[in-house]
Amino acid sequence: MSHAQTITINGQAYDKESKLPLPKLMIINKRSNNGLFADSEGKFSIMAFQSDTLILSAIGFKVKKISFKDSVYKKKYNITIPLEKLFFTLKEVSVFAPRSLNEIQEDIDKLGVKRTYTTENIDAISSPVTYLYERFSKFARSKQKVAEWENEDLKCDVLKDLFRLYIKHDIIDLSEEEFDAFIKYLQLSDDFIKNASQFELVMAIKGKYENFKYRWK
Repeated sequence: MSHAQTITINGQAYDKESKLPLPKLMIINKRSNNGLFADSEGKFSIMAFQSDTLILSAIGFKVKKISFKDSVYKKKYNITIPLEKLFFTLKEVSVFAPRSLNEIQEDIDKLGVKRTYTTENIDAISSPVTYLYERFSKFARSKQKVAEWENEDLKCDVLKDLFRLYIKHDIIDLSEEEFDAFIKYLQLSDDFIKNASQFELVMAIKGKYENFKYRWK
């Protein structure tokens, strides 16, 4: 069967380490430079030639390439794709104390998706999704999507800093491995995080934590 035959690929990407789905996923056909974004569960469906190579990329994860050119021909392929996190080797490692509430508040004030976005001085290693956007200019509308993803990453970092501070003061008791699942369970909006008082944030997170521990433990 010719590799020029059209196939349908139904896939779902997930974090190889945590096993959680990856909603911040871009899928690009290397031959045509066309592509799409996965849904909120990391699922996607795309048509391609059997000889095509698909590039999968998510912020903070290694780029992955998949192709079915050497596979037995089928009209439809159903696959799951584990993506590995990016790790960097540093010359020197320092241990920092948990950040103060005032320091965390500075990042909270930055939350919110900006309407303008620049991709200058971005490299493929530290920000693969942005790099792919620059390379494939047909994705003009992906600027806003990438901005939304980066804002979501900032929100996750803010919440993780709050978790570490709350753990230090015995407000909650989570392991670092549970942070991502708990953030997904929290479902806190940018507006709430930015406008809530520190007391309201503590009570909201502590209340959700009690339900989370009951359900997941």
